[in-house]
Order: sequence, then structure tokens, then C-alpha cells
Amino acid sequence: MINQLVPNNVIVIGAPRSGTTLVGGLLCEGDQSFPMLPECTYITQIIEKYYNFLHYSDAQRFAAYAINEETLSGIFEHMVQKLLSTVLSHFEGMPYQYLVLKDPELTLHVDLIPRFFGKSSKVVCVIRDPRAVVASMVKVERLKRSSAWIELRKSCNLRTLLNMLQQFVNERLITANILNYFLRVHQSKMNKQKAVHFVRFENIVAHDEVEFINLETFLGFPVGRQGFGKVHFEFDRRDATYSENYGKAIQAPATDYKSTLNKIQINRIERLFANYNKIYTWW
Repeated sequence: MINQLVPNNVIVIGAPRSGTTLVGGLLCEGDQSFPMLPECTYITQIIEKYYNFLHYSDAQRFAAYAINEETLSGIFEHMVQKLLSTVLSHFEGMPYQYLVLKDPELTLHVDLIPRFFGKSSKVVCVIRDPRAVVASMVKVERLKRSSAWIELRKSCNLRTLLNMLQQFVNERLITANILNYFLRVHQSKMNKQKAVHFVRFENIVAHDEVEFINLETFLGFPVGRQGFGKVHFEFDRRDATYSENYGKAIQAPATDYKSTLNKIQINRIERLFANYNKIYTWW
């Protein structure tokens, strides 16, 4: 089993555009951590499929193909183990102790992390001002919309038309979707058991030493201060989520949310996240 080879899995989660890539890079900076990897999307998709099979299957189909939860779990755990074995095959003979994996989508299934990554796994959740998160996501969706428009002009068919319309729908749903990430992790069993360590993005980019020390205390190993550690695979610059800050020293984002969002949008975000603002005091 992979967890016997690398018992120290560290999972970085948080809403998209919250700084999970930056924090993941910081955790990979030291000598004890494996090099930084792309998001573990394949693993997340397996976990999501497991969740859907477990909760949304009809009784007859579940009995025929899954038998029970333990059998179903074993099937999907085996797939995850094989993917993690593939990851480790890139680093044979290297004396690293901590495998850092990150994917914002895992936030939606945070309570399944111990099942698939081991009960000794450490979970770090990056928290950022939701106004900045929504503004960043709006930019991403507009880039996607621009690409969809180019594709539609090149080849106007039902698929490209639906893709274009989907981009408009996505932008309208961004704030509600981001709120869902906050809800899932804060209401999770893992959080109630104090098994999730929350990191403030704003404190990281401000080089707040207390934030770094608290993170190191939770993890049990040194955390970098520069920005991005060992990067094994290059970032995909064509991806709409790519940031020019990737691979560079820690720096605050160049733009402010007010340049992207109007007052109505900002007020709506502040109303929806009012309870979380009592905890994190963004405004």
C-alpha cells in the first residue's frame, strides 16, 4: 500500500483561486517534501465517483455491482493507490518523506480524505477573502468565455454554442459556488475534529511569520518562505487558471477585486459571507 511507503500525505484544499497552488509550492520547498505536482484531479474524480455511487445508486444496481460499502470502498481505494504508486515512480530512490497533493475540488469531499489518503494525512485549507476569490474566478470565466467565443466563430455548431452559453451561466453562479466550498469544509467532520488547519492567504503573502510557524507546528516539518519549491512538472500556461505569479517568489496579487466587481456584486458577497467574516474579519 502506498501509505506504507509514504505515510505522510499532506492534502491542500480550499476554494478555487484561494492560493492553494502557492501554499502547495511552499510545502514542497523543503528537503523533506516531494517535488510539487500538478493538481491530483484524477484522484479527486475517483473519489467523487465513489461518493456518487455510494449515495445516488438504486438499491438493485448497488447490490449487483458494489455489494456493500466496504466492497465499493476497496475497489476505489485500489484505483487511488495505483495512481499514487505512479506518482512515486517518478521519484524512485529519493529520500523524501512528505507527499504534497492539492486540488480545490477535494474540499467538497474533505471527509473522505482519511479513507483514500490514510488516517495520518494532514489537511491544510487555504482561506482567502471571498471578494478576491470571486473576482479572480470571474476573470477565469471571462477568459474561458473569450476562448469559447473564438471556438464558436471558427465552428458554429450546437456544441460550441452550448459551451458559450455555459460560460455566461458559470459567471452568474460563481459566488454561490464559492460559498459552497466554505460551507463544506467548515461544516465537515474533519473540521469539527480539529483535523483541518486553516491558513490565511493574506497572511502568507504578507510574510506573517506567525502564520508560517503555526503551519509548521501542525505539519511537523519546515515550510518554505520563498514561494515555490521543487516543481517537477511545468505549469500549463494555456490554462485559464494559470497565474503569472506561479513559480515566482511570494507576492501579493497585482489587481484588486474592486477593479473586477461592481458595488452590487461586492455587497452580495459580503451579505452571503457575513458569518464567515465574523471569524476572519476581512471587512
